[in-house]
Amino acid sequence: MRLPRLFRTTVFRLSLMYALAFSILTAVVLGFVFVSTQNYLTDRITETLQTDLATLLEPDADAAESKGGRDTHDLIDRIKEIQHFDRTRGGIVALSDPAGKILAGNLLHWPQTVARTDGTARFDINDSAIPPALRQRSDDFDVLALVHALPNGNWLLVGQQLADEEDLSEYIGSLFILALFLITLIGLLGGVVMGRAALKQIDQIRNAAQKIARGDLTERLPVHPKRRNEFDEIAIELNLTLDRINALMKGMREVTDNVAHDLRSPLNRLRTRLEVALLDHRQLLPCQNILNESVEDLQGILSTFNTLLSISQAEAGIQRIPFSPQDLSALCRDMGELYEASAEEEGLGLLTDCPTPLRVLGNRDLLAQALSNLLDNAIKYTPRGGRITLSTVKLDAWAELRLCDTGIGIPQDQYTHVFQRFVRLDTARNLPGNGLGLAQVLATITAHRGEIHLSDHHPGLCVQILLPLIPTEQ
Repeated sequence: MRLPRLFRTTVFRLSLMYALAFSILTAVVLGFVFVSTQNYLTDRITETLQTDLATLLEPDADAAESKGGRDTHDLIDRIKEIQHFDRTRGGIVALSDPAGKILAGNLLHWPQTVARTDGTARFDINDSAIPPALRQRSDDFDVLALVHALPNGNWLLVGQQLADEEDLSEYIGSLFILALFLITLIGLLGGVVMGRAALKQIDQIRNAAQKIARGDLTERLPVHPKRRNEFDEIAIELNLTLDRINALMKGMREVTDNVAHDLRSPLNRLRTRLEVALLDHRQLLPCQNILNESVEDLQGILSTFNTLLSISQAEAGIQRIPFSPQDLSALCRDMGELYEASAEEEGLGLLTDCPTPLRVLGNRDLLAQALSNLLDNAIKYTPRGGRITLSTVKLDAWAELRLCDTGIGIPQDQYTHVFQRFVRLDTARNLPGNGLGLAQVLATITAHRGEIHLSDHHPGLCVQILLPLIPTEQ
């Protein structure tokens, strides 16, 4: 896997940004801890030095009240008495006169970098004022000191070596740098790992897409059975789209085969009749009969193509079809009157019951064609003496159109199959038709955002169509 491609992945960039942001946050937190620790250690040492200074300046009970505390000789004696703490914690003490001469303590002279003013001061352990024997270690570190001016003009300095404290600070600083390094490294490694995982899924999707682009519509994008991340969700949706495309392509192939099969016979008959007409051109009446039969065959072919065009227009959706408010009940009454005579000729009774106006948004021509196909099928497949009922009723927010007959019906396991193009059941093979009627009905109802259901009428078939009503305020 090429690294530049890995670096371009969104997952890697997001991981890197997250690692950078987390590193900055960690640096801020650890920096605050580091500074707080140093300040805490400094405050504790300062408190200790203040205690040492107070101990040195504490007056004896026998000291003269007028002097306000220890005199110089008493202070020198006190410094000599407490110098034992030097060996335990690296303590430093010095008493100097106003000129800077050391009167008592463990310093050789007053530190060069320490000003004789009240307050705290820092100076290096390598200052020549500190004898080498007093130093805790030979490496470089600081001394924290507290300077105090005495009433007689002398200066008192107490201090403590910071070797252990600086070691602790350096240790914390090392942990700080190590933590930042590990966080950044883990962030980079995490970005690489997640980026590689994302690229693996992308490569799988790309390979599947290449196979589909080469014509293998049975190929599907991989979906992990348990993971179900965002890639799997996209793959599921695309697979559903591919299933639909595959079904459409399969249907297109079937339509093409059926069209070729259904048109072969009338076209062959047409060619034969025209050839006969050419041979019998001197006999006018036979030629007229042949031409009339040919026109009928051509009319059947045109009807098939017109029905296919109507289905395509309906499946194109409402964006390409002008829709307007329609009264479904009025349409049903008109279609009932239109087909009443045809039903009587076939010895059938056609009852229309559509009293209540039901306003739906639709295209009257498409709805009329769909209802015409249903009525044609009902009349065609209902034996003489049968009955056909056409009714409409309001069901909540839906307008229901129900067409029931007492004909031969449809097996329940074929309810879905009969809506496909050019599908004809065995019981209808000997009757005229092209198998496109119910396909056109389904396309029209779907374009109107409605539903169509089939049910057994015992005997016969009931077709239920549901179309959304127009709200009253519209």
